[in-house]
Amino acid sequence: MFLTRPWTLGKIFGIPLRIDPSWLLIFLLLVYQLAFIVFPYELGVRPRRGIPFDLIALAVAASLLLFASVLAHELAHALMARTRGVSVLSITLFIFGGIAQIGDEPDSPATEFLIAIVGPLISFVIAIFAGAVWIWLQAFDALGVFYQTPLPRLALYVSVVAFYLAQTNLLLAVFNLLPGFPLDGGRVLRALVWAVLKDPKRATYWGMLSGRGLALLMAGVGVFFILRGEYDGGWALLMAWFLWRAAGDAYHGMLARELLKQVTVGELMRSPASRVSEALSLRELAEQFSSWLRAPALAVDLQGVAVGMIGIAQLEKFNRAHWETTRVRQAMLPLSPDNTVRSTAPALQALQVMTEREREALAVVQGEQALGIIGREELARYLQTKGE
Repeated sequence: MFLTRPWTLGKIFGIPLRIDPSWLLIFLLLVYQLAFIVFPYELGVRPRRGIPFDLIALAVAASLLLFASVLAHELAHALMARTRGVSVLSITLFIFGGIAQIGDEPDSPATEFLIAIVGPLISFVIAIFAGAVWIWLQAFDALGVFYQTPLPRLALYVSVVAFYLAQTNLLLAVFNLLPGFPLDGGRVLRALVWAVLKDPKRATYWGMLSGRGLALLMAGVGVFFILRGEYDGGWALLMAWFLWRAAGDAYHGMLARELLKQVTVGELMRSPASRVSEALSLRELAEQFSSWLRAPALAVDLQGVAVGMIGIAQLEKFNRAHWETTRVRQAMLPLSPDNTVRSTAPALQALQVMTEREREALAVVQGEQALGIIGREELARYLQTKGE
């Protein structure tokens, strides 16, 4: 589970910040490439025995600054979305960069355009700033400013990192502006098509086609380089595969959100939900209700009032040796705004809460009374019946 689900680092401006495990892979590859290939060449360092700790430290710093730049790019999207009234569920960094996950579709082409364009603009600003630092350091070095100070090596290191950040942020901005949905350029294209056609669904469809067209072009480039014996073309193929899938997922995600707006939680919830006494031990719970415990049940008190939810996820947090002495009330998730949703709310709201709070299911309430359970399984089943 730890290696498959994103790791939550905390919140920034109230937005959950997560790192996908794939980020660790690209981080390690990037540190290796910078420490043993790029920076030795830029610094004119000859191969030497032992571990180049100074270059590794420099590579780690540069990699972290690069991902900070990616975070700034995605944070710009998120803050613009929030300014325009679009909810933001989280920001996740992963192997190909990052994504700011919004809770709903933009309400107008203008909102879509502003959310999309602000990310590349921030990347351009970072590239310009880093480029300016590099130019000034080069100028000072040419004038001999650092010769009489103890900082010439440090200035050289900062100069190399600044040049790297200028290059990578410029590349990040340009790549994201390519007209392939769901890249930022593809979203700008969707906003323009939306403004002309006055139909967000058709605009998103054309955006998906642009994304898949760009993916095919990238795949062709990758195959061309591989046939020439340049195996870096494999990265182009991997990016093409990712973009092809992302374009389709973004389009079908939009259709799914529209469908979930049209139905209430009460219509999709599992009711009557299974109920168990909060006084049961976990062993009794597992033995008596193991056949359906995969889906959470409502835990009730002596008066039959639902006070929490209990399922396999809660059982697995306790060692089996302690099941006999641990009661359901100790293991359950107490009902709270974090894991409940009103029966009259749109089903989309349930999905948003589950995504933001990293829940698999929520208790459905009406007033003070718990009516049932709604989970991702119920939402998926409904979407399947609608062809999504």
